Parts: sequence; structure tokens; C-alpha cells
Amino acid sequence: MPHLTLYLANGSCALVSHAVLLHFEIPVTIVEMKFGPEGVESADGTISHTDYLKIHPQGYVPALDVDGEIITELSAILNYISSLVPEAELFTDNGLGRARVSEWLNWLSGTMHAVGFGMMFRPGRFTDDPATFDLVRAKGKDVIHKCFSRVDTRIKDKEFAVGSALTAADFNIYIFSRWGKEIGIDMEAEYPNYNKFARRLESVEGIRKALEEEKLKFMYL
Repeated sequence: MPHLTLYLANGSCALVSHAVLLHFEIPVTIVEMKFGPEGVESADGTISHTDYLKIHPQGYVPALDVDGEIITELSAILNYISSLVPEAELFTDNGLGRARVSEWLNWLSGTMHAVGFGMMFRPGRFTDDPATFDLVRAKGKDVIHKCFSRVDTRIKDKEFAVGSALTAADFNIYIFSRWGKEIGIDMEAEYPNYNKFARRLESVEGIRKALEEEKLKFMYL
């Protein structure tokens, strides 16, 4: 087993890779990061934002160090982790299933996260005019609701997002339900299928352990 180091910020999308690693008991060293005034830096002050940019050129989390090789982007990290536990079939055991899991991951990262929540949490990425930040946030929330509606429809009456077992997509779907609650969306009333799905996922061992290690509130249990 290679030596793994995961750079994460508590409650960020890095929770997904953290949960998968814990769920399958894959040994990993955790480096806790935080969002400082200059950007992401280590929580203990030993890694400045400038230093972290040498690890992750865009300064985001997560980043996974694999024996000195750095992997960035959540979907790529999950893909690599899946290779360490092939028996878990995190991307399923067939071509169509693998495509569906990748479809979920790419859409969640590219639209739900980067556009919807990106506009909500980081409006400065979309405009240099602070006077328009509220408009950007409003547009972001509209994108989030459209995304949540799509998730709610796609997982209706399903135990898992793809196939008949837990995949990387399920872990990723969970994190956004948390963020939805954090920005005041009534998940149970507005997106009952998503709410039910996330409630079940919060009891998954890896997710439960990651929440405990990151000292995060359980949203559903």
C-alpha cells in the first residue's frame, strides 16, 4: 500500500475522499487545512498559502499525496482510491456503471459545486465588482435549487445512485445535502427523496467516522 497524505479542510468537499478512505480502512495521514486571509493554509500554521500552492497549484482542497505524487480534483482522487480497493467496485464492475458514476462526479463538481455553491460562497470568483455579489449569490442559489431538483428526481425510489451497491457517487452526493442545510434549504420539505437518501448515507460507517474526525455536526441522525 502506498503512503497517502490527504490535505483537507473540515466540512469541505474533501470530506468525500476522507470518508471513502475511512470506510475502506485505507491508511492515510491527514493534514488539516483552513481558509486563511490569503487562501488555504494549514490549521497548525506550518504550511502557508504560498507553500500550499507548491502542493496544489490552485490552492484548493482536497489534494492527495501518493508517495510524493500529487493528485488534485476530487473525481481523480476518488478514481485513484478505487484502484486501491478494487473489490469495493467504487465505480461499479461494468463500463456503463463506471460511466454513470463518472457522470455524477463530473456534474456534481462542475455544476453543483463550481457554479452553484461557488457563486454562493465565493462570488468574487465570478465578478470583480463587490456591488454585484448579492446578485451572484442569488444566481448561485437558483443553480443549487435546480441541481437539487435533478438529484431528487434521479434518486427517487433508489437505494444507491448507480447500480445496487455503494459507489463513489453516493459519498459525493451526500456532502451537498449538508451544504444545502447549511444555507437554509429545507431538504425534507423541498427535496424529500434527496433528504431520505442523505439520511441513510449519514449512517454509512466511513461518512460517520469522517464527520466525527472533522468534528462536524450530524445533520440527519
